[in-house]
Amino acid sequence: MNSPELMITWLLTVLGKKLLSVNALFHVFCFERDSAPQEVGLLFEQSEFGRLYGGPDGASLCFSLSPISNCDLGEYGRQDIFCISGELYFSDVVGRRLVSASLVQSLAEDIVVGVALSFDNGFCLSILNLGDELFIYDEIPEEIVISEGLSLISVS
Repeated sequence: MNSPELMITWLLTVLGKKLLSVNALFHVFCFERDSAPQEVGLLFEQSEFGRLYGGPDGASLCFSLSPISNCDLGEYGRQDIFCISGELYFSDVVGRRLVSASLVQSLAEDIVVGVALSFDNGFCLSILNLGDELFIYDEIPEEIVISEGLSLISVS
């Protein structure tokens, strides 16, 4: 099963369930954490941990059920896991039920570059791979929608 199909299957299993926690993998150099995560892991009640990360092509969003892991990069720093459940964008959705999910398709790249999640309190969470980095939004900025030719493909 390829990554978008696995992501759809997983999203269908977590619909209606509460988001319990969010972890992310960040590059850390000289005790400074990058602002953009390398990977994001979502844990919903009674479900497997879902890991979102940038694809090797630098544009696609990939999905896996394998856990996030730390990595020592020697002189280049390290990649460490942080719980980001209480941080901006996530604090409003942790503890809330997922009511709908969509894949974010880029017409410019002709691939899935993100996922958009809507919760029972009206808040949304979008995770996009833009230029080989993951970006988190509550609402995808219009200029990105236009420049990337983004469209949503509902999975619910």
